[in-house]
Amino acid sequence: MGQPASPASDLPCSPIGFEDAGSNGAAFSAYTRCGLTLAATTPNWSVSTTYGRPAPFILFSSPAGATTIGEILVTAAGAKFKFQSVDLYSSTTKIPYVITGAANGATVFTIQNTQGNTFGNFATVVNPNATTLIDALTIRLSNPSAPCCPNPMGLDNIVIAY
Repeated sequence: MGQPASPASDLPCSPIGFEDAGSNGAAFSAYTRCGLTLAATTPNWSVSTTYGRPAPFILFSSPAGATTIGEILVTAAGAKFKFQSVDLYSSTTKIPYVITGAANGATVFTIQNTQGNTFGNFATVVNPNATTLIDALTIRLSNPSAPCCPNPMGLDNIVIAY
């Protein structure tokens, strides 16, 4: 895989959205775009074509009063890439997340925090290690729904550079 000189925003398919990931409500398991494979490592993801930044995006839900984990693995067939940012979504709760970059099987950065409630909007999480080359990126979201209500949570617009 070549190493484009242009920044991620100039790549023809960055940010990585989910434009052709499936029909509304379809199970999401894997998606290939821009030489990257985005694979669900938990089986609870689905496609939403009715919302996003812009639509569509991928999401998973927690039943009322439960906490559910959703995890996505991004790889580039052994090639190195740089993770710049991701847009996170939650309907009614805060978004605890852990984002891990690895190279050659070793963790090279971990970003762990809780995004405040987005009230049905998206919040961009920017990687403070955006120049670090990696060959695997794991995005793990914890979805702690309120006792009253189920909660959808998800992500959109994974920005990468080579």
